[in-house]
Amino acid sequence: MIAREGRAIVGLLTAGMIVAHFFVGAYIWPVWGVVLVVMYLYRDPERVIPSLPLGLVSPADGVIKKIQNQLDPFLKRESICVSLQMNWYGIYVLRAVTEGKIMQHWVHESNKEHEAEFDGPLQHAIWIQTDEQDDIVIAIHAGGRYRKMHCHAATGERVGQGKRCGFIPFGTRIDILLPTKVRIAIEEGDKVKAGRDLIGELVH
Repeated sequence: MIAREGRAIVGLLTAGMIVAHFFVGAYIWPVWGVVLVVMYLYRDPERVIPSLPLGLVSPADGVIKKIQNQLDPFLKRESICVSLQMNWYGIYVLRAVTEGKIMQHWVHESNKEHEAEFDGPLQHAIWIQTDEQDDIVIAIHAGGRYRKMHCHAATGERVGQGKRCGFIPFGTRIDILLPTKVRIAIEEGDKVKAGRDLIGELVH
């Protein structure tokens, strides 16, 4: 499956290659590799989401770099921060950590007052609140003009656990700010898959 951000690009490249093949013939075959590379970068495989209502799934494919207690500058509370580094050649789809309602977005300039708690500038942050009133904030670090996040979920909209809610081209670092009453299920250095692997479980 191709992520929706890449469908137009793949479609245009494929159409262009078909037209070029009509005029140039078999000499164009090696250039089809470009289409295959683009399809690979924009791939979006289906994931089997764990059937655990209070489970928290990884929002992206990557490696767990750090787990620490940290002040959540967005909600002014103590939190557990799980830092995840995406791979630049990995899958770029962002998935919801848990089922809940999008309470607020912080984008670009509105993030500057919160950046002191992080190791660099942020480009986007999303606050999700569960039906049990648990708050999770996903903070996406800035990664240059080609790593701008595309968000699919608006404020007030509900998202499902592990469901697609965004896209980050070429990946970046993501910090997941969790409530302190969470049973952490991963360790630093673990590799995780978005929507499939648990990073923790809410405790009630």
